[in-house]
Amino acid sequence: MEKEFSFISGKNDEKSISLKAWIDSFRDEEEMKEIFLNMDRALKYIHDHGYCIQTFDPNCIEILNDSLNQIRFSELMQMPDDSMQQKRIIKEDIYNSAFIQIGLYTNCLSYLKKDFLKSNFDGFATFLPENDVPYYRGVIERGASVYLCEFVAERTKRDLAALEKELNGENVKKIDSVSDYDSSIVNDQINDAIYKHINSKRSDAAFVTTLIFPTLVLSLTMVLALIIWFLV
Repeated sequence: MEKEFSFISGKNDEKSISLKAWIDSFRDEEEMKEIFLNMDRALKYIHDHGYCIQTFDPNCIEILNDSLNQIRFSELMQMPDDSMQQKRIIKEDIYNSAFIQIGLYTNCLSYLKKDFLKSNFDGFATFLPENDVPYYRGVIERGASVYLCEFVAERTKRDLAALEKELNGENVKKIDSVSDYDSSIVNDQINDAIYKHINSKRSDAAFVTTLIFPTLVLSLTMVLALIIWFLV
């Protein structure tokens, strides 16, 4: 791990509520499914930008502006450069995310233990959304390293294919595919704004890679050419 990175809002008009407080306000299952899906999209976005989660404490995860699409993890850490370590960290983050989701669905997060959850998953499964049980089982029991948003996208794709086959039409899949694509773009734009700090860091790194390094190589090549010219 390299360094912790916390987000502090500079907007006086920004509204925020912790995930814990939001859940405690008696949200229904459909709202929880949506918030967890968008939380997972934010998690993937953070990983894609070279960061991971410092803490999954529901008090440190925020919902902004009363929007279920705007999820902010307050404490992040930059991942190391080693690809094997990155895979391990991403797997741990995916597990921890699934763990707190199950704990919040079942209202027992404060005393839930990982070993107990794995050994007694079937007992918890009855309190989870039926369609998402295979996902949580895969992560908790088998250590699957799959994002919830990817699981849902694949399930939706299969459901649409089955529906299209049943109806023997062509328009159903095309229309919904466009809708899914637009939702993905919107979500990325939201996370671009929320996590602009890590965006700027990536842009700086890209600038160094694409401009400064080639310039340095060119300069060294010219110096070497001059040295050879003088020696000849």
